[in-house]
Amino acid sequence: MVLHTVLPLPLVLWRPEGQAYAYRRVHNGYLQGVQNRDGSFTLSRLVSTDPSLYLDPRYFPGAVLPPP
Repeated sequence: MVLHTVLPLPLVLWRPEGQAYAYRRVHNGYLQGVQNRDGSFTLSRLVSTDPSLYLDPRYFPGAVLPPP
């Protein structure tokens, strides 16, 4: 993967201290996000080779998914 950005690398890869990401598997990809106290999941990133998943409104960054 190649990352093209005008921002400094530490700013791009920064994450808050103590915040651990959780991962969920979806058909043809993975969701990266934060597990909330109520069991829901706030989506941070979608990783998939299927371009149609990036257009699915359920998987937009910031979306809150119900507990499994």
